[in-house]
Amino acid sequence: MSVRHYVLLATDGFINLPVSKTICPAQETKQQIYAFGFVGGLFKVDEKIVNPILDWTNRKNWGKLLELKGTGTIPSPLIVGEVEDRIYITLINLGMKERPDLIDDHTIHMHGAHVPSQLDGFPETSFGVPVWTDLTATPPAMTYFFLAENPGTLMYHCHVEASEHIQMGMYGALIIYPSKKSLSLAGIRQSVNKEWFYNGKPQAHIPKTATNKNFAYNDIQTYFDKEYVMLLSDIDSVWHESVHKGSFFNAANFKPDFWLINGRAFPDTLLPHPLSNTNIEFDSNLTRINYESYVHIKTGQQFLLRMINMGYQVVPWHIHGWHFTIIGKDSHIDPFIHLATLLQLDDSSHHALKNKGFTVSIGSGETYDLLLTSNDKRIEYLKYMILGQDGFPSFCSQLKKLNTIDANSIFNIPTEPVKCGSPELINYLKICQQSLTDINDQFFPQFFPMHNHDDYKITNKGIYPGGQLTYIQTDTPDYYVDEKFD
Repeated sequence: MSVRHYVLLATDGFINLPVSKTICPAQETKQQIYAFGFVGGLFKVDEKIVNPILDWTNRKNWGKLLELKGTGTIPSPLIVGEVEDRIYITLINLGMKERPDLIDDHTIHMHGAHVPSQLDGFPETSFGVPVWTDLTATPPAMTYFFLAENPGTLMYHCHVEASEHIQMGMYGALIIYPSKKSLSLAGIRQSVNKEWFYNGKPQAHIPKTATNKNFAYNDIQTYFDKEYVMLLSDIDSVWHESVHKGSFFNAANFKPDFWLINGRAFPDTLLPHPLSNTNIEFDSNLTRINYESYVHIKTGQQFLLRMINMGYQVVPWHIHGWHFTIIGKDSHIDPFIHLATLLQLDDSSHHALKNKGFTVSIGSGETYDLLLTSNDKRIEYLKYMILGQDGFPSFCSQLKKLNTIDANSIFNIPTEPVKCGSPELINYLKICQQSLTDINDQFFPQFFPMHNHDDYKITNKGIYPGGQLTYIQTDTPDYYVDEKFD
């Protein structure tokens, strides 16, 4: 159990959204959108100071805190904890740099948290935090408290004038992991030599490097190798511009023209996320996940997508290539997963019980935890791809013919991590033509899109592709299949 103290400061700022298909477009070609947000982050864990500048009680820090006015972005900092952690969030209202006439209060509502009404952040039944106007005095602040009772994916947002403040961008992800203690109570333990066991049985598929943060819930079936937050939202640029100019906007006329993943629209969703870059050095026990949205894994790995919808529209989230398993919703483990574990079903019986799919509809304010295994499909497809079968020529030879007709019909794909200035591009023709000693390598990497299947929402102001779209890149696994085909 830890005491984790976050300090968040409410202010305004701008985000820049792409309006062209170009990978790494120049900033001046993007549309600048006025936004609200929270800045700051983790202040300390127990008695260990992580970011001393966030100590608002120290007068020497006030100048640095005031410099944060106008730096708000979308989304707000991640808040992370473990079961039985005591999480404190101190809110300071810096006010708006662009609109100093806006003197709105702000709150923190931990969406889905079991808290008393005094700490719920709904101002009409509690309170709001006023703007820091007397700069000669300690800023007015309020500290919220949340006891992390259960693991899961949640979110937080301002609830003052929620119709406007959420649309303007005042939200972030809140992630709670199982603790070593809660896993142990569920029969999941790690030995002194780092091997993992479930009810005394060794779990060879879980590496020694895994920690309690490789489980979504207190259940052995929720282990994952990597995880990604996918915080979905939508932007009505006319509404944002109205707030910027100080003119009235009727919320009933809401009509979004940008759809975002972690505050960005495609193709920016393929770039490293700016909130992942920090000058703060975190100890290993403070390591936290980030808002990266380009999923990069090895074939054979299990990965978790923490889906959060902070937008005002339902998102039918579709993933190409694989079927996911829903292991949790709204920070509660899927009952079929838990039932299969309790009954100790074998893999075939367990598979029949899983809540699986390839599209899930995520309503506003809902979260889903989707677990995927990057299945190895070489046995089924490698022969056709390389040699051809059943009288059909190989995929690679067909692609070569297309290239002679129109080279532009074969698309270049940016690999992760995308390095602007000199992005590495590849296409399947290049993969087919590689001079490799093992034809297994001519199968990888593979790229699978995932996106909002209201397909007009994978545009930016009507320009395709854009919006809520990103990629999954899967690389060669650590083992090979027999390249001798029948």
